[in-house]
Amino acid sequence: MVVISSFSPPTEGIKHEQPATIAVMNDKELGKGTMYISESQLSWVDHGSGNGFALEYPHISIHAVSRDLGSYPRECLFVMLDTNIDFSDARPNDDSEDEGEDEITELRFIPDDSAALDRMFQAMNECQLLHPDPNDSISEEGDDGEEGEEDDDEEYHDVDEGFLSRSNGVNSDDMEVEGQFDDAEDAGFQEN
Repeated sequence: MVVISSFSPPTEGIKHEQPATIAVMNDKELGKGTMYISESQLSWVDHGSGNGFALEYPHISIHAVSRDLGSYPRECLFVMLDTNIDFSDARPNDDSEDEGEDEITELRFIPDDSAALDRMFQAMNECQLLHPDPNDSISEEGDDGEEGEEDDDEEYHDVDEGFLSRSNGVNSDDMEVEGQFDDAEDAGFQEN
């Protein structure tokens, strides 16, 4: 659970600091403050009240830049958490009937400078990679349950933005599809 309370901003490992950023949690605006994307946590502090919160990266299920003004009226950094937020220390929560529902929290960070959204997203990517979800990691066990066996033909390659692309060890330039060069002979080319 994340609690909104009196909070001091991080001082170490800061990858990005975004002042003048509105925080919206489950459609409740918390105010305008500074967002800190550090190696250890994502945090936000309202400097007027001193209230804020810190989020651990393993609890962040999704983060994305939202520019679709049809789904939300302002461009923002959208973050979904796999945990519930406790508003008890910051603002009253009148939704007591929601107690048994899924524990998911949606956050939107809306900077005054919307041009900073891509930098915020990139910093989140870098920091999130430092805290991989152990449930999403590639298993050391093979399909037959024997530990330590790995498929030597499978390789993982870094692709843009921290995603992994999986290949089975076959170079795509070496792959031929039956009949893919049939029309080459008609055009005067001959296969060697």
